[in-house]
Amino acid sequence: MDLFDSEKKERTILDLFTYDLTTFFYGDYEEVDSKETEETFMIVYEKNLPWTELNSFDTVQFRVFFDKHNITGSNPINVKLLSKETIVDIDNVKSVIEQVYELYGKDDEEKAEWSNQDKIDFLRKDLKRIWTIEKGESFVTLYYNDDENFVLNILFLNNLIKHTGKYLDIK
Repeated sequence: MDLFDSEKKERTILDLFTYDLTTFFYGDYEEVDSKETEETFMIVYEKNLPWTELNSFDTVQFRVFFDKHNITGSNPINVKLLSKETIVDIDNVKSVIEQVYELYGKDDEEKAEWSNQDKIDFLRKDLKRIWTIEKGESFVTLYYNDDENFVLNILFLNNLIKHTGKYLDIK
């Protein structure tokens, strides 16, 4: 490793967004869903973004999980970016996939850049790409389907943020 590389910050999916996802505890989020099981309690908070991210996503959701049996541990937080109002075309989806590929390399199925199979899956509205990152502590998923249109999920945002050295801003 080069001496200068040790100072270089590794880029993450968070670097692709203008909206700072670490400021979740600020602002006006609407509670849009909640579910309770014997083990956990989950709350979904949603907010329309002030601008469109990656020419695709206009809404952000945070899913916060509370473990009923572990009140001292950290609560997993997942982020979902959605294109609710934004019309997404094949070029938007291709661009996002290629940006995530540039950050993390091949996905979990060894797919690299946009391919003919991705185009076929897009046209069928059945596109799915998954990247396991940070040694399995976080995941980035992209979906394009009839149910939700175009979605980017970051599973275990808190783990990803921990690896960046930054923390959720909770003044």
